Amino acid sequence: MRDLRRLILPYRSFLIWPVTVLAVAIAIVWWIPIPRELQQSPAGTLTLLDCRGREIAELASAEARTQFPIPLERVGLWLPRVTVALEDRRFYEHSGIDWHALAAAAARNLRSRHLVSGASTITQQLVKLATGRERRSWSRKLYEAIIAWKLEHRWSKERILAEYLNRSSYGNRRIGPEAAARAYFDKSARDLTLSEAIFLAGLPQAPTRLNPWRHPEEAGRKYARSLARLVQLGFIDRDQEQLLAQPPKIVHADSPRLAPHFVDAVVARNPGSHGTVRTTLDLNLQTAIERLARSHLSALNRHDITQAAVVVIENATGAIRAMVGSENYALSQINGAMQPRSCGSTLKPFVYLDAIDKRLLTAGSLLPDTPDAIRDEYADYDPQNYNRHYLGPVRLREALACSLNVPAVFTLSRLGARPAFYQLQKWGFDFPQGLADYGAGFVLGNAETRLVDLAAAYAGLARGGTAMRAKFLAAEHQPIVRIASTEATSIITDILCDNEARQRSFGTRSALAFEQRIAVKTGTSSGFRDTWTVGFDREHTVAVWAGNFDGRPMHDTFAVRAATPLWAAVMQELLRRDHPLDLPVENEKLVRREICKATGLLPSRFSPAKLSELFLAGTEPRDYSSDYFAADGKLLLPDAYSRWCASRDNTIGSHVLADFRIISPPPNARYQIDPVLPASQQMVELTAALAGDVRWFVNGEQISARQDARFFWQLIPGEWHVRAVSRFGTAEETITVE
Repeated sequence: MRDLRRLILPYRSFLIWPVTVLAVAIAIVWWIPIPRELQQSPAGTLTLLDCRGREIAELASAEARTQFPIPLERVGLWLPRVTVALEDRRFYEHSGIDWHALAAAAARNLRSRHLVSGASTITQQLVKLATGRERRSWSRKLYEAIIAWKLEHRWSKERILAEYLNRSSYGNRRIGPEAAARAYFDKSARDLTLSEAIFLAGLPQAPTRLNPWRHPEEAGRKYARSLARLVQLGFIDRDQEQLLAQPPKIVHADSPRLAPHFVDAVVARNPGSHGTVRTTLDLNLQTAIERLARSHLSALNRHDITQAAVVVIENATGAIRAMVGSENYALSQINGAMQPRSCGSTLKPFVYLDAIDKRLLTAGSLLPDTPDAIRDEYADYDPQNYNRHYLGPVRLREALACSLNVPAVFTLSRLGARPAFYQLQKWGFDFPQGLADYGAGFVLGNAETRLVDLAAAYAGLARGGTAMRAKFLAAEHQPIVRIASTEATSIITDILCDNEARQRSFGTRSALAFEQRIAVKTGTSSGFRDTWTVGFDREHTVAVWAGNFDGRPMHDTFAVRAATPLWAAVMQELLRRDHPLDLPVENEKLVRREICKATGLLPSRFSPAKLSELFLAGTEPRDYSSDYFAADGKLLLPDAYSRWCASRDNTIGSHVLADFRIISPPPNARYQIDPVLPASQQMVELTAALAGDVRWFVNGEQISARQDARFFWQLIPGEWHVRAVSRFGTAEETITVE
């Protein structure tokens, strides 16, 4: 044994180093991780489908124009086999490194004294594709070989081949066989013929130089070389070679790009989405509404109305079934359905709904439509109706149906502007600014809203008082929140269906008038810059905006002319399958009563007409209307209506329950002249209760009426005696001007 140790000892150092180097090499190989890029499958091109699974659009990414990763069984019969034969014929035999090919490549590289051939296997090429290697180097080749060896011991050959195919570039930024098959042959990869598979299999070697669209001759020559190589390998025989001699016919198939504004909205709302995503859009309905929008604008044929937008929402689910953002996406990518615009009178139903639900008002409540009805509450706000006339006492039903402005602001004063503003936000209105920026005018439309949010809110009315955001994706979940009672919502919906109630503003034959029960509301912003119409049947809500994206006004054009005809056309399209709204059903919470049409109270012998009205149980009228009529049958109104009764708008001959007196100027009023304002802007209007024909005198000098029969006196420093004379008597006041 002593002799044996003496014999081995001199060679021990020579054994330690090789073993150590081998151990270190094994440790390095074991330590090098598989790249994260390889462990994550390609995300794939975002492909949007409609609600029935039809393709809407394929959205390019920074990595690829199109890329559709598919499992190997969906690649078809020929392309995997041809690719293996041409790229790595011993693929199923080696463990990531083809030693035979590597030895031959090494000999070629030594002869040329630089790296000209790598003999990369499909597995090694997969590593290269995943990690993005561009420059050739011995160290890089070694790294790829190590990772390829590790992959072969973890993945199946089928997975490796599928990953390689799905990451290979086939030119024109088409990544993977599915994208290439669709682009060049307008078919799926599983349907590729043998010749088509041979053609595609050669493209990844030089996708730019072999681009079938730009360099068809080069691609054709590559096909011929691939065919010859397959014959040489025995993959195909001579007879097949003759049949396959001509390369397949190449097409230029672009992916669809439908409903572009909707697609843009989906991408903006869901950044980073990939793969196949089912949306809520209905392509059939979308196509029909795009046609109707173009036809409507063409029929208007007006230079001051250039754009229109439409949103259709399914009431039950909140799903957007159609979205048209402009007349022509190629000319304007602005999406009118997603842009905040001044919303006109479209918010009024929600304000009245809140007042009814809180039992502050009823549909029969008499509201003042007079110039001075809200001056005590909003002294610096002077809303006017679109026709600059006032109806005086008007029931809530008629005030909403005719879209009168003063009653809406009066109702707002009963609710409180801030609570009403917050209540609107619960319905999903995301106003760009706060209440302080809008003031009480938000109820009349100086607040901006988006067409899609307006449609979603009205769909909430159609659902009976529940709010839910509009849905763009089929898998999207939006919470449903009850905002108003079903019964109060039924009353508002019934008003929006009442064509008779709106006739004083819109007539009986406007585009709003349907034979079926359809709820609808219009809105026109100040300056005629935006017009809106929104309404619903049982299944769908339709919202339409018309105007100009640059804010140019339309010449005295109201919504009923600019937006309503398109809304009506869309609604008629829907009514081919949809159903009109049902009549409200009385129950223990919702009752119907006969009321006096003039006063909203219980009918009396003086009532000029009667009608049936809906009320929340407990809010129906208890008083009779007889106390509101004079002996001559004329309406007797509170003192707040004095100015209106004295105006030309009082076409019904109403009287005021008060003695003849001066209303303006008020008793013992003191005025101070502003040295900055022009004198013509510093005047006081002279009005009286129970006026009729009145003659006005200031310090004995008679004041002449203007053309509109109103009396104004310009302020002059001093003490002044004001006297009003009419058939009801004489009234006097003294005022001071400093």
